[in-house]
Amino acid sequence: MNNDISLSKRIIGALSYLSILFLPVIFPLIVWIVAGSDNPWVKHQAKLAFWTQIFPLLYIIFCFLFISVAAWHSIITNLGAFSGILLTFALLIALILYIYNIAMAVKVLLGRE
Repeated sequence: MNNDISLSKRIIGALSYLSILFLPVIFPLIVWIVAGSDNPWVKHQAKLAFWTQIFPLLYIIFCFLFISVAAWHSIITNLGAFSGILLTFALLIALILYIYNIAMAVKVLLGRE
């Protein structure tokens, strides 16, 4: 347990995760950049929040690119079903990471991270 982390740092760390509710990706990125080397714990929390919030978007972009290439080259015969499976995984990943961000916000705020 990190009792040496001040309450203000824990709040900023928790807000980085909770920003998935109000300003996803942008708020953790700003905190990550602004935190600098004097707040390595806050910087680490903001970095984790940033990557967990941007990963679903990166996955969806990859899926659309893969589906486009597959459709263009006729690699996959049943493209509709394959697209549905990939996008279903995207929604599942987004839901899991949404819950993860909220759980991490609570954990950070309570000082257990």
